[in-house]
Amino acid sequence: AVTWLFGTIHTLPRGVDWFRPHVAQALDASDRLVMETTVPDSPGAALPVVMKLARLPAARPEEERLPESWRPAWQRAKERLRPASLEWYDTWYIALTLSNLQDEANGLDPRIGVEPVLSERARMRGKPIEALETIEQQLIYFDALTEADQQQLLMSTLAGLDTSKEFSQQLVADWMGGRTDALAAKVNEDFSQTPMLRRMLVEDRNQRWAAWIDNEMKTKPGKMFVAVGAGHLAGPGSLVTEMEKRGYQVQRVTAEPPPHKAKRRR
Repeated sequence: AVTWLFGTIHTLPRGVDWFRPHVAQALDASDRLVMETTVPDSPGAALPVVMKLARLPAARPEEERLPESWRPAWQRAKERLRPASLEWYDTWYIALTLSNLQDEANGLDPRIGVEPVLSERARMRGKPIEALETIEQQLIYFDALTEADQQQLLMSTLAGLDTSKEFSQQLVADWMGGRTDALAAKVNEDFSQTPMLRRMLVEDRNQRWAAWIDNEMKTKPGKMFVAVGAGHLAGPGSLVTEMEKRGYQVQRVTAEPPPHKAKRRR
């Protein structure tokens, strides 16, 4: 059995011509599409899950989540990005909200990211779409962090806001150029101050995904096109490494952007 591993960028600026013929051909030749999670039907689809996980029993001022030296950075971000009041929400949710608002300000749009395009193509071809995780499972990883790790995530987010546009431009350039190691290094740099978050969001998930793919390839016929964040396909503890540990040959088959092909060693 053969499985395509395709590294994605979840949000893209308009005008990025990434859906090349070799990507379409690999997807069309597969029997099903597998993604990290399903694409929500509407922007508010995840709201009930957010309210369940991120809502606090009592309000807590946002600035109390930060050391005093970081509060001016919070005020600047608040004035520029104008988030709604977040005092009723967990610290991890504040960090994600700021990151999403900054992406929007930078012209990035999840609706034209890779996953919606792949989903639409699969639907047009009548292919089943499956998910490795639910949205709730993804958010639970953040909710399980200690308050100290959540605050570190918030500080890391604040520190990267001013350079985020240049960072995302280079990220897309590395992705389009097939520079997976450079891309993974940039993505993983975000976790340098939060190793627990890296373990939970990258390494542990790669192990679970590899086990799932391994089982599917052994027990079900046909080809899969597995699309996950590109940062999962390179660097320490990558999904590629985890598949190789399970006896698979993972071959890089093209350079822009890079699907990988996993097949069982004979």
